[in-house]
Amino acid sequence: MNKLLVFFSLFLIISIGFVTIPSTVHADSQLDVLIKITQNTKEHIKNDIDKLNNISQEVHDFYDEGTRDAELLIQAAEKEDAESAKQHFISAMIAFKRASLAISENESQKTPQAIISEHSQIIKKYEYNVKKLKLISGKLNTDVNFEQIDQLLTLAKANHATGNSEQTQEVLSSIAVEGKQIQKLLYEISEQNRIHKAKQFAQKHAERINSLILQAKTFGLQKTADVLEQSQVQLLQADSANQIKQQFKIIIIHQQKVEQVKETNQAELLRLQSLLVPLENKAQRLANDLKENNPADYFLKRAFNLIEETKQDISDLEYAPGGIGNTKYLDLTIGKKIQTIKDLLLKAEKLIYFSS
Repeated sequence: MNKLLVFFSLFLIISIGFVTIPSTVHADSQLDVLIKITQNTKEHIKNDIDKLNNISQEVHDFYDEGTRDAELLIQAAEKEDAESAKQHFISAMIAFKRASLAISENESQKTPQAIISEHSQIIKKYEYNVKKLKLISGKLNTDVNFEQIDQLLTLAKANHATGNSEQTQEVLSSIAVEGKQIQKLLYEISEQNRIHKAKQFAQKHAERINSLILQAKTFGLQKTADVLEQSQVQLLQADSANQIKQQFKIIIIHQQKVEQVKETNQAELLRLQSLLVPLENKAQRLANDLKENNPADYFLKRAFNLIEETKQDISDLEYAPGGIGNTKYLDLTIGKKIQTIKDLLLKAEKLIYFSS
């Protein structure tokens, strides 16, 4: 009843206080207050509904009506429509007041038998919840003490069996508090375990991250390397699983950049090797046809030496700074040598077949 009196008084004060809204700046602040009061009242009614069983449909209808007006109040405030906001505020408060009155009537109509039945259901629910907490505690391998809550459950059952409703309700309230404390403790332990496992995972992959940083630097991806180094430090210093998860996301994104450059390099290497293979085959074929032709032998030896030298150059390009997508660099090195090999093989071919 005291809650209802406070509720009605608050409603009357707010209704009188916001009859007029004189200025725009002052109106904005008043509209924010209207929204805050409406949201708080809505939450208050929702908590009352959640605490009780067998709530009448009338209560839900009033609550839904108030919720709709609360949403319309927010929309009106966003449009700076002070008049509509005030009307929706009053409508919402009236609906919530009716819901509160209906809840009080619902409670007052409860018979002792109904209260006893409700306590029985609550005791069963708490027993089930405590069993779940014990299972979680076992999985986490903790030493959480359930002795006190078990004793409270036993006391609640004893009071319920003797029909002592008031003492049963008091014990049930104590069980709820104790249960929340255990639940909070188990959550904190679970979170610490997650952090510990995540850190172990991070340390396990630290060497792989170092390798990734080295590759990024080798390919000339200095910015990527800097980001990876920073993420590695934050990863090892993280104090929550979410932070570790976030840093791994960053690392994966930049790992993909490194892999893209690496794949581009590999593709270019294969292309260059594919240009060199037929030249090497041709040189070998000419060598097999070579007899006593010294001029041709000179050109073939130079071609073979240059082929081996070019092979080594291509192999060295695998970790070329900035990748090997620089066509100008390739033209001045690999491309020029390949052209020289072609010229040497053409000269050798002419000398071998013309002389024969």
